[in-house]
Amino acid sequence: MASSDPGRPGPVRRMPRAERREQLLDVALELIADEGYSALTMEALARAARIAKTVVYAQFADRNELLTTLLEREQRRATAAVVAAMPIPKPGDDPLSLIRRGLTRYFVAVTEHPATWRLILLPVEGTPASARAAVERQRERFRRDLEGVAFWTLKSVRGQHIDAELVSHLVLAGVEQLARLALADPGAYPPDRLAGFVADLVGAVGRAAGVSDRPTQ
Repeated sequence: MASSDPGRPGPVRRMPRAERREQLLDVALELIADEGYSALTMEALARAARIAKTVVYAQFADRNELLTTLLEREQRRATAAVVAAMPIPKPGDDPLSLIRRGLTRYFVAVTEHPATWRLILLPVEGTPASARAAVERQRERFRRDLEGVAFWTLKSVRGQHIDAELVSHLVLAGVEQLARLALADPGAYPPDRLAGFVADLVGAVGRAAGVSDRPTQ
């Protein structure tokens, strides 16, 4: 008679190797998001996936390989989302519309893949130093891209004298905080609300700076 114990491995459905690997990475991501990095062991992964431990070891030699593979996958996903969201200015484009569209794509990615973005924006206890370093490298690449967009946008609204590098740091910190709000309560903070706010704020600051520099008549 088959056991009904949910904690014991059930019959293992045969999967192609690549599909099984992705399944295990998905379960590992959920474990970390729910319980932290310390909860991710080969044994815990096997229990959560309801498979024999030998199946896990057939995919990953040890916990280090499992964790490295998972972090690399999530970093690729996040990088792809950022690249897709980053506007590429062209002559005649409205910069604020580009910002709004790009950030909408970014916030949509955050809300569609919350577990990935929690690792990046809400690092849990026990986050490995290598993971933190990878996140910081990605943040700096994103910030440099933002600096170029900020310079073009400020120039378009007559605010080119404003330090675009400092604006990029400020915008990055603000965008990340808005993304955390979306992760905590996606219903209250939908992508279009967040992206529209950033675009309106950037436009208001740029216009105010341009107006304030005009000589008095």
